[in-house]
Amino acid sequence: MRKVLTIIFGIGIISYLGLYFYFYSIQEDRFKSVKLPSDFKFKFDEPFEELNFKSKDGGQINSLLFKKDSSRGVICFWKGNGGTLDGWGLMAPMFLKCNYDIIITDYRQHGKSTGEITLDNFYSDSQTVYDFLKSKYPENKIVIVGYSLGTSIASHLAIDNNPLMTILIEPREKFVDKYLNAFFFPLPRINKFSFRTDLDIPKTKSEIAIISGTKSDLHRDALELKKLLKPDDQYFDIKGATHQTILGDEKFEKTVYDLLNGTASR
Repeated sequence: MRKVLTIIFGIGIISYLGLYFYFYSIQEDRFKSVKLPSDFKFKFDEPFEELNFKSKDGGQINSLLFKKDSSRGVICFWKGNGGTLDGWGLMAPMFLKCNYDIIITDYRQHGKSTGEITLDNFYSDSQTVYDFLKSKYPENKIVIVGYSLGTSIASHLAIDNNPLMTILIEPREKFVDKYLNAFFFPLPRINKFSFRTDLDIPKTKSEIAIISGTKSDLHRDALELKKLLKPDDQYFDIKGATHQTILGDEKFEKTVYDLLNGTASR
């Protein structure tokens, strides 16, 4: 009987460790999206320039820069986890109407972007794009905007830079799989992608604006982050909007327009 129990216990330990290493190894998969061929041709009604940034580790970051003839500045936009520039480029007209140029970037292994997916690479790639914008625009003309996953990139980017403003649309308080970490205790924390917007916001120097849909499954996160805002920061609820519908909501578009043109009321 003892031998049987020992075998069962051994199988359990092996299975437990196997699950641990399996979940550890597939974390990058949740950040992968549709890939586009390197010769894919983007087509939009608005004028744009396709840009490629080389990273030190050999990765390539693909961006689209939409420009107006005369703009007030530029939006450094960080998209959600799904889709590619072929779809996200359709966001450009809303910001162009606000008299801002806009650059939108695909994360690694999204669209034409390539390279290893790591937390450090998310952050360093965003800084590479931001540094490019600083070479073309005065920094006080740059506005960082993030949606969903992109809010984690945007809030972190705002720590070491001085943009005019940082707008967080549908932010998540923190991106940590606490259930997996608890299940595999006391093994080392399994999550390699601990985005902590809640820790980043208090470190930012620029004005922050949070926009959240009242029907969004992330609305509670936004309300928690609201508590961390500085006196001059702003918070906006978009009544009835969900995480999926907010970007096309007229009230949302008006809020963004007013923010960028200095006429937003809390």
